[in-house]
Amino acid sequence: MDVLTFLVLIIGLVYSLYLYSRSGKQASQSGIVRIPPGPKPLPLFGNIFDLTAKELWVKATALAQTYGPVYQLSILHPSLSISQPLVFLSSPEVCFDLLDKKGGMYSDKPKLVMAGELCGCDDMVAFTGYGAQSRRQRKLIGLAFSKERIPAYQGLIERETAGFLTGLVSAHTSSASTASSSSQPLPSRFLSYIPLIRRYAGQLTLSVIYGYTVPTSYTQNVHDKFLDMAEDCVDILSNKIASGGGIWLVDIFPWLKKAPKSLESIPLFSFLPKSRAWKAKMVEFVEKPFEWVKAEIEKGTQKPSFCSTLLENSDAVVPSAVTNGHMKRKSDISPELLSSWALASSAVAKPVTANAKEYAQFEFDLKWTANSMYSASGDTTVTTVMHYFLAILQDMDTGGEVVRKARKELDLVTGLADDSPPAIKPRLPSLSDRYVDVDVPDAKGGTRKVKKPRFPYVEAVMSEVWRWGVVVPLNLPHRLTEDDVYTPPPSPSNPNPSPMFLRKGSLIFGNIWSILRSKELFGDDVDEFKPERYLPSPHEEAVLYGPHDEDEYEIIRKERKKRDPRSYVFGFGRRQCPGQNLVESSVWLLTATLLSAVDVRRPCVEGEDGKESVIIEKVDFNNSVFRTPDPFGVDIRPRSEKALEVIMLAGEGEEAESL
Repeated sequence: MDVLTFLVLIIGLVYSLYLYSRSGKQASQSGIVRIPPGPKPLPLFGNIFDLTAKELWVKATALAQTYGPVYQLSILHPSLSISQPLVFLSSPEVCFDLLDKKGGMYSDKPKLVMAGELCGCDDMVAFTGYGAQSRRQRKLIGLAFSKERIPAYQGLIERETAGFLTGLVSAHTSSASTASSSSQPLPSRFLSYIPLIRRYAGQLTLSVIYGYTVPTSYTQNVHDKFLDMAEDCVDILSNKIASGGGIWLVDIFPWLKKAPKSLESIPLFSFLPKSRAWKAKMVEFVEKPFEWVKAEIEKGTQKPSFCSTLLENSDAVVPSAVTNGHMKRKSDISPELLSSWALASSAVAKPVTANAKEYAQFEFDLKWTANSMYSASGDTTVTTVMHYFLAILQDMDTGGEVVRKARKELDLVTGLADDSPPAIKPRLPSLSDRYVDVDVPDAKGGTRKVKKPRFPYVEAVMSEVWRWGVVVPLNLPHRLTEDDVYTPPPSPSNPNPSPMFLRKGSLIFGNIWSILRSKELFGDDVDEFKPERYLPSPHEEAVLYGPHDEDEYEIIRKERKKRDPRSYVFGFGRRQCPGQNLVESSVWLLTATLLSAVDVRRPCVEGEDGKESVIIEKVDFNNSVFRTPDPFGVDIRPRSEKALEVIMLAGEGEEAESL
């Protein structure tokens, strides 16, 4: 440690000691209502040594087993006025009570100096404070990603899924078998799925938001300007800015940001040059795709998308514009949705009476919202698919029962089984296969239409991937905007809870890992991959889709919501992931298609001695926000010759659309 760093730390320590000596009695002066329980904080330093940079959710879950579903850690001693309380919520009830039911108080975001001011992320949806700007952004997001809008993207999702699958099988068949060595234990074909997943997630979102399509098929290696830019920025966000929970020393001591450049070579101030480099990349990714859309509009060559449609003038009638001479090709987004965006454009984008300031605000909100949509959906999809492969590898180790049960459902529609009737034309699953409409009696003696899953076991596989994998184990923190008093429900560690005082400014973390790995909710086999836990019982099915008592229906609905991973992995309350509906639809189709058409096995390689051996790798997790596995090998092959023909035929259609 250099002398200047040592002196700064000493000054900070002396200042904290001064505050501590003045306010040491304040912690007990809030009356009979105490702060939440937790590990005893150290003098001055609080609980900073109870925090870990890697897999914080695991440590947080262990603490919840001791202190209950609501407990508090503190950066610096809680008696200090400059301390920062961190409150962890570790059960469904407390998350719903505080983050959902009290969303007005718990929907703000912390003003982080490092992530926001220095790295330029404070206008991203995930970091925007709760107020007028966040409401404008949410309104724009609703235009694109509400549940009612998703069917409009069916063509896009199916095109990208077909391309992804074609890339998978082509990567395997085009790579010659290579012997393993100590320097490269796995041939590249067993890792080729990773860039393909990332391309799939990135290209789908770029198409919807900006109308941008990578001009090469999935069977070709590509370094695309926008995909590479997006990949860099998502990596910076997840693995650099948000590493260690996203709290930096400068967030606690903001005066550190004012250090002169001459001190930046000192480790204490090394965050300053990093933040400038990261900010430049983040701003570039916000500006470049947006400017590209505007340039395409100027040339008349834009492909209808969320941004282009809202940027066009109110007299641009999108359905007719799709077929006019300026368009290079037809949009995969439905004309109805494009029309609704055009109406929104005429209402809020550029009305005749709008002044320059109002329009500039609209453009600013639109470009940051568009960027946030990409950032929100990309890593969630990538992490989910990687956990799917991990789960199926384990299933194949024990006989492949999960795959057999899923294919039994899917083959009835896709015709990909060897013994499928000739009348069923072989094909890949489609989004339109997911649900069937059923008439359910209502309380007034009539009926109502309800969407019932056509493939219950496939739905259960997807739900179990999200539960077992816990793709987002700890939500980004919310900030409490006013003091609150809360009495949690009884728990095994705290059977007689007392009211607790939650201080204004506390950062609130929903511990999703603790919930989705709860033995109380899911039984002693919580660590096993078991889709059956999500299949409705015959009684539940009768109540949900037949004549029922309303009270019993509500009890079953609430219990299923409590166990449903969708209630947690996309966040809570008014700060839920804006891309969750697009992610769910695309992940469902990926899951159904992979189960239906390809076999997934562990890599088998030939060693230097000429003998083949199965490679079983230990998988580690080093992402600070998403529980993304480190790269692991997978042997992915078409299920059969029939499946290969169907995959390549679908891929030809995808490639033709890309020309």
